[in-house]
Amino acid sequence: MKGLRPLLPLLATAGAAHLVFAAAARAATLSTSPVLEVQSDKSTVVAGQNYRAVIGADGNLHSLRVGEVEMLDDRVAISLGAFFYAYADGPRRLARVTILNPRAVEATDGTFTAQYRFYRQEIRVYLTNNGRAPVPYFVVLSPEITIASNLGTGEAAAAPSTERWGDVRFSAPNGAYVELVGGTGIYGPWLGRQVWEVSRVIPGQQTEVHIKVGLGEPPKPALEQLVGLRVKVGAAGALVPVDNPVELQVSVENRSETALSGQLSMELSASRHDQVIYANSLLQLPPRQSTSTTFRALVEAPDFYAARVTLSAQGRELASARAVAGYRAAEIRPSVERPADFRDFWQRLIAEVGDQAPDYRLDVPEEPSGKEITVWVARYAGLTEKAVYGWYLYPEVGGPRPAILYLSGYGGQPIRPPLALARQGYVVLAVDVRGNPVGRPRSPRFEDYSTQGIGSPETYVYREIVGHALRAVQFLRARQEVDPQRIAVVGVSEGGGVGLILAALSLHVKAVAVDAPMLCDFPLSLRAGGWPYVEIARYLQRNPEKAAQARGTLAYFDVVNFAPDIGCPVLVSTGFLDPVSLPAAVYGMFNPIPGLKELRPFPQAGHEGGGQELWTYKLAWLARNLSAQPGQ
Repeated sequence: MKGLRPLLPLLATAGAAHLVFAAAARAATLSTSPVLEVQSDKSTVVAGQNYRAVIGADGNLHSLRVGEVEMLDDRVAISLGAFFYAYADGPRRLARVTILNPRAVEATDGTFTAQYRFYRQEIRVYLTNNGRAPVPYFVVLSPEITIASNLGTGEAAAAPSTERWGDVRFSAPNGAYVELVGGTGIYGPWLGRQVWEVSRVIPGQQTEVHIKVGLGEPPKPALEQLVGLRVKVGAAGALVPVDNPVELQVSVENRSETALSGQLSMELSASRHDQVIYANSLLQLPPRQSTSTTFRALVEAPDFYAARVTLSAQGRELASARAVAGYRAAEIRPSVERPADFRDFWQRLIAEVGDQAPDYRLDVPEEPSGKEITVWVARYAGLTEKAVYGWYLYPEVGGPRPAILYLSGYGGQPIRPPLALARQGYVVLAVDVRGNPVGRPRSPRFEDYSTQGIGSPETYVYREIVGHALRAVQFLRARQEVDPQRIAVVGVSEGGGVGLILAALSLHVKAVAVDAPMLCDFPLSLRAGGWPYVEIARYLQRNPEKAAQARGTLAYFDVVNFAPDIGCPVLVSTGFLDPVSLPAAVYGMFNPIPGLKELRPFPQAGHEGGGQELWTYKLAWLARNLSAQPGQ
């Protein structure tokens, strides 16, 4: 393979490939319009408040000067500054350049397109890949860049450096900077230069790019910022084979001019019991050097073990890192008891929901539908005839089609129409299970309801939520554009837990695909899980006289107790670093599920899940299990 790519590590994409060169929450300032001029060499020069950008005749961003400092380098080897890189052809030249208006330029070669929109302190770029395969997009920084800073953690590195940082500020010694947010990582040195990349621009998905520039104080990183600490589980997939020790591979990078003298400390703690293992290792590390060591610990019980490694030197803690390892994960079984009247309780709810379609209406949303997908605001009668709202989407041609009930996460945040699922050929109902209207702002925008009605299973909030979701399945079955034999449930976090409950209660659910499911193993989650479990734990502490009854209520809604009754194909994903849906809780729920099931683990992920990799896999899984190809 020729060109830039062989010199760059293949870095995993961080979710859908949003190439964002500035925090999306920072709106561009439009009060002063940039000046756009076309030069005699057919290049386009744009002058903003603090920048001067040059789009070459080939449609690529070749130059970006902030103040007096050039931030990009198009002069070295194959670099074009900021550009698509097709493996077979190398850097792509987007030679058809069109001035759309005084603040917008579009460049394309027929396959790859970059549309630039210019603002006072910001450039927005919209990338489109109409090819057959994902391609990377590279930004080659100039030698003027001396510091790269992780915008998420504050950690800094002397440039050029190689890090898995997608959100980065690149600074020059005089304080000029450019921010790149939403990528995959940084790599250097490449011919002495720092490179930032998005490793996969996906065909058919527009990638929005923001470039934020500015002038600030010259960077003076602290020692903490110049020390890098990484910890990785040695076993493949972070799942340790039986009778093997948990092996933690620790690497330390000293990017500073100061010698480090101190120690590495490891604390390894079990999820389901109180076992804690400690270990220490002395560290002597010269300036601008790296080193590595390995900690090993023997464990016996099937469980997930969380490691925290800290580096202490110069009299203080300089860095810390985490990793989680699973040991005999397929053997994890939770200690959750099913109530004696569990089945009777849920049969009463099923009878209350009934088997008929609820009363409903469809309204035109304030935002119009697209050309290929019809979008409605749905309102139907949920449990106790309470109005429940959602988005209802379906392709305009063909049918009846497979359908997906989409359930979002905890908190009642406003949800958006899941157009990506509808574009795959599915009818989609995305429900706000708390009954909040969709399609318009509301107050409050967030709810915290985990303890509402917890004194009895008859009054607990999740009884109503499950009832609303069962009515949503009936709604889909009644629609003529839906094939009632091909209905799946897709859910995230709380929606994942509710989706698994539906799969156990309703024979009409033919497949369920859930990510980071909540409501699993309440005893463990209350002991070690994050918010919103901490709200329930706090309630139990403040109301000790009600704690036994509340714990009894939770047993009726613990997905562990539904797992043996799930008869349809199941896809579950979990992030090992998830502080909410703990991997030990997810595995403990998953293991008792009979029949066709699959668990996709992501050792480096938290509650955000598996990103674009998982999304692509999930679409193929749904197509197989609903006996339909996406788009048909």
